[in-house]
Amino acid sequence: MREIETVLFDLGGVLVDWDPRHLYRKIFDDPADMEHFLSEICHPHWNFLHDKGALSFAKSIPDLQHRHPDHADQIAAWWDRWPEMLKGQIDRTVHILEDLKSRGNVRLFALTNWSAETWPFAVERFEFLNHFEGILVSGEEKLAKPDPRIFELTCARFKLNPRETLFIDDSEKNIQQAREMGFMTHWFNDPVKLRREMIEDRLV
Repeated sequence: MREIETVLFDLGGVLVDWDPRHLYRKIFDDPADMEHFLSEICHPHWNFLHDKGALSFAKSIPDLQHRHPDHADQIAAWWDRWPEMLKGQIDRTVHILEDLKSRGNVRLFALTNWSAETWPFAVERFEFLNHFEGILVSGEEKLAKPDPRIFELTCARFKLNPRETLFIDDSEKNIQQAREMGFMTHWFNDPVKLRREMIEDRLV
């Protein structure tokens, strides 16, 4: 059994079901056209630059529309209809968070790659965010996982000891970086597996 004092959660893909396909399935009739759009136009690195605070939608949307005028409406939807990318909370993981909160044996924090511009949508929608003692949002800090500096900033701001902290994320790159910095880690892909591990650690 590990000695865990703090649990540090990722949000998207762990506690929140965010996927642009939730929106763009409503816009594109052909799934292949949608996948092309999401891989070549509003692609993952373009989204990551917003999460990192390196791009603002006020500038990036018109720039992308200028380069891809035939997709201008679909590009505009990324900002105009962004909340539709949020399907909702991942209930079984939120229940784990609630159990941790009710037991009160560990400190709870979140470290998320999330655009500062869209973060207010999450705050408004997800009450479970109130369970965290603190949340560090990449877009507000102009740093994003897996940059080691954002892990260092998280530890400094929240006074965390990585060797006493369990970091939960669905990204292998983020998990690898956290592990290199001394965190205990859980590479998330299933709430059932996460609960089983937490039972073994006597956290829930």
